[in-house]
Amino acid sequence: MIASSKLNSSVPASPRMFKAVLAGSIGNALEWFDYGLYGYFASIISSQFFSSQDPVTALMLAFIVFGVGFVMRPVGGLIFGHYADRVGRRNVLTWTVMLMGVSTFIVGILPTYAQVGVLAPILLAVCRLLQGISTGGEWGSCMSFLAEYATPYNRGFIVSWSQFSIAVGLLLGSGSGAILSSLLSPEDMNAWGWRLPFLSGILIAAYGLYIRRKIDETPVFKGCEDAQALVQTPLKTVFKHYKRETILSFGIVIGWTISYWIIMAYMPTYISKVLKFPLSVGLSFNTFLIIIFMIAIPFTGMLADKVGRKPVMMGAALGLIVLGYPVFYLLSTTESSVMFLAGLVVLAVLEAMICGGATVYMTEIFPTNIRCSAIAVGYNIAVACFGGTAPFVSTWLISVTGSNLAPTYYLIAGAMVTLLVLVLLAEETHNKELA
Repeated sequence: MIASSKLNSSVPASPRMFKAVLAGSIGNALEWFDYGLYGYFASIISSQFFSSQDPVTALMLAFIVFGVGFVMRPVGGLIFGHYADRVGRRNVLTWTVMLMGVSTFIVGILPTYAQVGVLAPILLAVCRLLQGISTGGEWGSCMSFLAEYATPYNRGFIVSWSQFSIAVGLLLGSGSGAILSSLLSPEDMNAWGWRLPFLSGILIAAYGLYIRRKIDETPVFKGCEDAQALVQTPLKTVFKHYKRETILSFGIVIGWTISYWIIMAYMPTYISKVLKFPLSVGLSFNTFLIIIFMIAIPFTGMLADKVGRKPVMMGAALGLIVLGYPVFYLLSTTESSVMFLAGLVVLAVLEAMICGGATVYMTEIFPTNIRCSAIAVGYNIAVACFGGTAPFVSTWLISVTGSNLAPTYYLIAGAMVTLLVLVLLAEETHNKELA
């Protein structure tokens, strides 16, 4: 079986695999385009939906609502994870992208605080809750879907496309924000320009429905189904038999999600609000950051296939611990655009490394009949607790310390937790057949 897998990994991917990876990745990209928009337009949203006269307080309130979406990710993960483990990954991926598209469209038509008062932030929070449910179901199902189409020898590379597609979605969001902010005046951008990308959500929902209804269920899940190995209550099985693996996944995600949301989502706000660059400049720099991440992620996935998952993740965690503070110091003090961009490159590559190892590792430590439910527990709870709060915590740390480097305290602490968990609990899964 292993010899066959190795042979298959040495030849070009079959049209069936290519179609599955493309469909899964495109749907994921569209979903994360929607989800990332809120982070990129946080500074405008804070002024439109909250009444505080203090811009910092309004921004913190906006990031609290940003975090609300993450609170619902475990709920979405458990609901859709159970569904994916019982009836398959494909149907879940269809429903999640539709839910995301519709809820994002609604954000684009919401009335502001000036129009309806306190109802405006309440409606915004409801939309974020729906987006959180969608993303919670999407993430584990997408990773499992890609992993179950891959072989043990190319799984890191194949699963890395889930992160590549997220980068594409975030790039579309950041790029659309950069283009609009350069074409429109600040007044027009605040009045109506920010709504345009959100309104595209309805088109994304329609396209997601179309593309994902045309893909087949994974062969690994079909094999599990044919062998009658599915379980009635996947979540109960997770808590009964996979406690160690769940704790391991939770610990790995802590550093991963904190670094991800500080580097990939909070950065435009950090550059524009903290470093006092125009929003268009912040979005442009962030677009560059995402492009570097997007280029790096397939290579880090291949690196995980070549040298193993643990070395790649541990190298990334060590890099964030050692280089996090110096890089942010460079960003906050340099007057050279070249040096600023160099700092962003370092952050993007380190983030790509931890993503390249962690995404595939999460799919390999759990068996097929509980994979989506198990990932929903470890991943989504950690993201809800630490990732969704990262922009708020970063803003709060800067506010109470007066230091532009304060976000690195949270970044480094998270990376230290992940490194410790990897050293104490993680076993290598390199070249492992999926159970």
